[in-house]
Amino acid sequence: MWHEVAKTDDIAPGGMKYVRAGDPDREICLCEYDGSIYAVSRRCGHENAPLNEGALEGWIITCPHHNAQFDIRSGKNLSWPIDHDMGPREGIPEPVQRWFKLQKRLEWKTRVHDLHTYPVRVQDGAIEVDVPEQN
Repeated sequence: MWHEVAKTDDIAPGGMKYVRAGDPDREICLCEYDGSIYAVSRRCGHENAPLNEGALEGWIITCPHHNAQFDIRSGKNLSWPIDHDMGPREGIPEPVQRWFKLQKRLEWKTRVHDLHTYPVRVQDGAIEVDVPEQN
C-alpha cells in the first residue's frame, strides 16, 4: 500500500530523511542519490543503529555506530563493521580492557543483515513509499 511520507523539497541532494509509514509503523530512511529517491529500513542490519544519523556518500550509506556500509539501491551489506580507534590503551584499567576485547569479539560475531528496501514513487512533489500491510 502506498503512503505519502515526505515532499521532494524535504530532502536535499545527497541527503537523508527519517520517516514512518505503514501499519504497524515502519521506520524508513529516505535517501536522495543522483536525482532519485531510495527508501531503506532505517535501522542498521548489524546492531540496529539509526542509519539516518550516519553518512550518505553517493549510493553508500554508512552506519554511525560501527561504520557498516550498505547499498541504498539494493539494501545489500557491503562491509562488516569497522572499529573506531579508541587511541592508546595505557591507563585504562585491566577489567575495562578485557570488556573492550569481549565487546569486539561479540560485535564481529553479530551477523550484518541486508537492509529492507521499499519501492518509491514521486507524484506532484510528494514522495510515496509502498509498504506492505501486515496481518
